[in-house]
Amino acid sequence: MAEAARLDKALKRLRVPIPPTPDFTGEMDIAGIAEIDTAGAWLLQRTANAWQKGGLRTHYAGATEGFRILIEEVHRRGNAQRPEVEKRGLLTQAIEDTTKTLTGVWRDGIELTTFLGEVTAAFLRLFKQPWRFRPISFFHHLDHAGLRAVPIIALICFLIGAVVMQQGVVQLRPFGAEPFAVNMVAILALREVGILLTAIMVAGRSGSAFTAEIGSMKMREEIDAMRTLGIDPMDTLVLPRVLALVVALPLLTFLGDIMGLAGGGVMAFGVLGLDMSTYLDKLHEAVDVQHFMAGMIKAPFAAVIIGLVGCLEGLRVEGSAESLGTHVTSAVVKAIFLVIILDAVFAMFLSGIGV
Repeated sequence: MAEAARLDKALKRLRVPIPPTPDFTGEMDIAGIAEIDTAGAWLLQRTANAWQKGGLRTHYAGATEGFRILIEEVHRRGNAQRPEVEKRGLLTQAIEDTTKTLTGVWRDGIELTTFLGEVTAAFLRLFKQPWRFRPISFFHHLDHAGLRAVPIIALICFLIGAVVMQQGVVQLRPFGAEPFAVNMVAILALREVGILLTAIMVAGRSGSAFTAEIGSMKMREEIDAMRTLGIDPMDTLVLPRVLALVVALPLLTFLGDIMGLAGGGVMAFGVLGLDMSTYLDKLHEAVDVQHFMAGMIKAPFAAVIIGLVGCLEGLRVEGSAESLGTHVTSAVVKAIFLVIILDAVFAMFLSGIGV
């Protein structure tokens, strides 16, 4: 390979020295070549092919067994038929991409539903066989998915509450309705912002971690080894993570609600000049327990979705780092998308029944 450029120029200068005849056969003596690689074999074969097109049949002399095998393989591969690249129009490509996407959505829906059934069956087995429950794993994931997420959830919800309050005051000021910004912040924080922000943060933080952890074990064939040892991965890997999220996400949602209201209160003090007692009185007038429960009731369902998507994508990882990265990204995107869909469905349903 290091000599390929120089040899290429030298071999291109070689020409058939005499007018060839059908009975004349050329000979390429390669006995003096000490080492040859694929690039060198290809250069020799290209030269022989060029001579053959000029009417000179050529054979090799002095070739060792290793050289002969390499040259024959290069010749065989070089003369192989190249597959034709199919050129498709923009409309055909768009239709195929759309069909592939819809098929993928349908397949993912079926797999997620099947996986939900498997997790439900594993959960019901715990009542019959309590020894299957892994308390150490459960508390480990409860710590990582819940306790360690407290700072970021609290900060994000506090800031969003303050921003919503500030923007509400700005938009309502022309109508002289600035005090109603408190009502807007209170209802939004309890019904939508608290649960939605918390679920999205948990999906990006814990859902991706579940996929990466299980996917890494899948790549190293640790899950196959667990099955060989008679250990059910559903009981050991999936169920503790899903149950930990079901416990942690409602608690984080409650924290997010409180911090969102606190952020709104700080901004109300700075923009509207409301003191703490006045702000709390307005909160008491604006919201009641049904607003709080409308947000909290979504949390366990969002936790199940995040846990299922994260674990399922981890189990679908194949044996490459590229596959791991693809499924981690897919887990985050799918979990966030499904959480938003869930929130929208619950919001319309609760509004329809007057809650």
